[in-house]
Amino acid sequence: MLRSRMTAAVAMIALCVPASVWAQGAANAVPEPLSLKQALEIAERASPEMQMARLRVVESEAVALSVKAGLLPQVSARVAQAYQTSNLQGIGLLAPGLPDRVGPYRVFDARPSVSWRVLDMSLLAGVKAAQERTKQNQASADAIAERTRAAVIDLYLQALASEALARAAQARITIAEVVLKQATDNEEAGRGNKLDVARALQQLEKERAALVEVRKRRDVLSTLLVKTIGLDARSAVSITALPDRVSLWDVNREAVLSEAMDMRAERRFVSAKGAMLSREIEQARKERWPTVDAFSNYGVLGAGPDRALSTWQVGASVNLPLWTGRRIENDIKASQARREQWKQEERQVAQQIEQEITEALIEGKAAAEQLQHQTAAAYAARESLELARLRFEGGYTGSLDVATAQGELAQMEEEAIRIRYQEWMAEAKLARARGNVRLFVEGM
Repeated sequence: MLRSRMTAAVAMIALCVPASVWAQGAANAVPEPLSLKQALEIAERASPEMQMARLRVVESEAVALSVKAGLLPQVSARVAQAYQTSNLQGIGLLAPGLPDRVGPYRVFDARPSVSWRVLDMSLLAGVKAAQERTKQNQASADAIAERTRAAVIDLYLQALASEALARAAQARITIAEVVLKQATDNEEAGRGNKLDVARALQQLEKERAALVEVRKRRDVLSTLLVKTIGLDARSAVSITALPDRVSLWDVNREAVLSEAMDMRAERRFVSAKGAMLSREIEQARKERWPTVDAFSNYGVLGAGPDRALSTWQVGASVNLPLWTGRRIENDIKASQARREQWKQEERQVAQQIEQEITEALIEGKAAAEQLQHQTAAAYAARESLELARLRFEGGYTGSLDVATAQGELAQMEEEAIRIRYQEWMAEAKLARARGNVRLFVEGM
């Protein structure tokens, strides 16, 4: 009797307190403990997706500075030596006996030059568009970081759920081994038959196969987690159980939705994209405007460095596009079309955020209610198994009742474990929908 109570206690622990998950690592590797907070911290530093997104922000910042450099004076230097001929007739030197061209002769030219786009409204709009594109890439990087964190939490919880299933399967194997021994003892004592032994052995092997399956899933999820946070694939980690937590689902949906609209990186992304597209339209329209350039140079010019004289040039120019083959008109039309697409994208993002919040609240509330009933069902199934085993031990029933009770217990336990972690996943999903998935791990 004491032994049966101990096996029931083991099953109870497996259902309510998930233990560590051991990932397959390199040969003879000692798994390192890895909490959920540590996994998220490692992902911040090592996740390839997050690092690439941050580098795209750095790239866009450099591009914006490059575009802005077009508003500053440009200084260059030139040193050249050449041989050339000149057309005297082309400059009006026509006289009998005078050749129509002279040369070749040597020309040496050395001078620094300064040029400056004094006024270019299209370029100014382009600078602002590049700055908005940087904001857009930063928001995109934030969104990718949130998705990565959410993926880490999801994989972590799935791995813990798989380990809880493995623990429950191991507890059922212990019970099945006890039943098999009872069936064997009864058969040897003449109180049972070989059919009971075969059924008990079948149930034991079934539970062992189930344990292999859940351990396989646990190990696969652990390797996926290692990959997602950016560790080497050969790293061996031990995922620690989460502390007890109470999920509260009595929240104001409208308040959560309003918070999400302010916090979500996707909203900031589409907002920055809209501002950038407005600047692109402005840039395309202002290409019709005139541009003003100033230029100057000073240097020496002559047949050689020893025979050169100083020369200089100072001037300004006004450039006005008169006909561009409708290029400007088509640029404006394309920019306006992108702006219209953005309006639909903005609407789509708002709908997606609202849907994610609604789904998380529905799933979380339903899981919380289901867990109460499923936990009670698992307790009842465990009691039924114990009673069936005692009846079998006393010779009042066959092993079929025990096998049936074990199958029902396995189903009830697995469903209870699945629902418990489903509620936690819904809580993480709600935190992600609100715009800060790290809210899920606060207070751990």
